[in-house]
Amino acid sequence: MKKFAIILAPMILILSGCGAEAPTSLGVNKSMQINAGIDDVWNYAGDFCAISVWHPAVETCEITEEDGATYRILTLGDGAQIKERHDGETATGYSYTIIEGPLPVKDYSSTFEAVGDAESTTINWSSTFMAEGATDDEAVGVITGVYDGGLSTIAENFSQ
Repeated sequence: MKKFAIILAPMILILSGCGAEAPTSLGVNKSMQINAGIDDVWNYAGDFCAISVWHPAVETCEITEEDGATYRILTLGDGAQIKERHDGETATGYSYTIIEGPLPVKDYSSTFEAVGDAESTTINWSSTFMAEGATDDEAVGVITGVYDGGLSTIAENFSQ
């Protein structure tokens, strides 16, 4: 009986996944305070395809419908494309999921929202994802750069 327990214990650990590292869920949360009213900021940046107006890496955005879901196809300056599914919205926010594209992430879901009043607005952009084809730090760095570039451009539009 003792030999059976010695053999069985490692097998249970292997089958249960104990001892194996689970993939790490990562996240990026960025905010930008803008000295402009929420209505003005959301009218500029809030449409699901407005990202082509305010993000420096996005050349074009095309909305498509497939099987009752809304997608945006973003074409970047180098010609690469990112396909994202619109997952829901509020009066001043929306959520989306990356379906395919060149970014070093998988299982990426994100929320882009504005909160504020008639004088000041804060844009919050957050996501959770896992690294794919890159280290965790590299994936976080890429998403952080994407967010910083977009949020800075929105803020610059209202600082003139």
